[in-house]
Amino acid sequence: MQKVNLGRTGLDVSVVALGAGGPSRLGLKTGSSEQHAIDLVRAAVDRGVTILDTAPVYGTEPVVGAALAELRDRVVLSSKLRPTLPGSSYESTDFIEPSMVLQSVEASLRALGTEKIDILHLHGVRPHQYAYCRDHLVPEMQLLQEAGKIGFLGITEAFGVDTKREVMRQAVDDDAWDVLMLGHNYVNPSAAQLILPQAKEKGKGVMCMYAVRGALAHAEGLRNLVQHLVAQGEVEAGVLDAAEPLDFLLAPGIARSYTEAAYRFCRHTPGIDVVMTGTGSIAHLDENIEAIHGAPLPLEILKCLSDAFGRVRTATGDPV
Repeated sequence: MQKVNLGRTGLDVSVVALGAGGPSRLGLKTGSSEQHAIDLVRAAVDRGVTILDTAPVYGTEPVVGAALAELRDRVVLSSKLRPTLPGSSYESTDFIEPSMVLQSVEASLRALGTEKIDILHLHGVRPHQYAYCRDHLVPEMQLLQEAGKIGFLGITEAFGVDTKREVMRQAVDDDAWDVLMLGHNYVNPSAAQLILPQAKEKGKGVMCMYAVRGALAHAEGLRNLVQHLVAQGEVEAGVLDAAEPLDFLLAPGIARSYTEAAYRFCRHTPGIDVVMTGTGSIAHLDENIEAIHGAPLPLEILKCLSDAFGRVRTATGDPV
């Protein structure tokens, strides 16, 4: 397992992060048992994964905590804090009170069975929420950091909603944040233009989410997504073949699957430290680890992707 320093945190972590959210949520969302999820987390740690990400809203903190009961000292644990009240819209201004930061963190600590969350992110912050988070919630997080309940502060964006990347563009210049969790993939590489150079310059740790979503894993999903982006004017008509728009990724000597190509693209994007992967099976986990460890895509392939998707701002890689 390859390792990397997560920016200025100094944390030495695997380049592969196991995410406990997404469509699978360690298999819990697709019908697997809690024991299966526990076994999956332990299998990831056995394979050298040393950074795990979860959140209260995923419902996976308890199984992650159970899996790490005897493995806690082998991993960096990342979790989250939602800035709006439970039950409210993610777009709302129904913010939690600053005093609720401690309540949320203590609930996460209990669920995870640990005394410290190594990285605590504010979760899915929208542009109109950023100032409140910075001015009212960050000071509370810093107090918990001083108390040893939090190691480092992070922030995650609402990828696909915040199409101008306003939150990440502010956060990259804000000294409060040690780690940025942002969306990035080859159909929406805007982070490479707008955020990652500054993040690298300022020593921010960067965790990449959305490396592979449903539309990026299959030919039909890619066809539909490209057609959608052409119709929106974000991809120029005729740049890609309408029937098999990304078939060049599967040419001999390039990649064995669309998924592999997508992971390799993110892993070797300058400024990205960690690529997150979510799964519900050990076999799939092994495939993803192997893909993330693959070599960079050839320069001519990267140029093809840039020519096609360099102007995209709205896509996340989710099916359309």
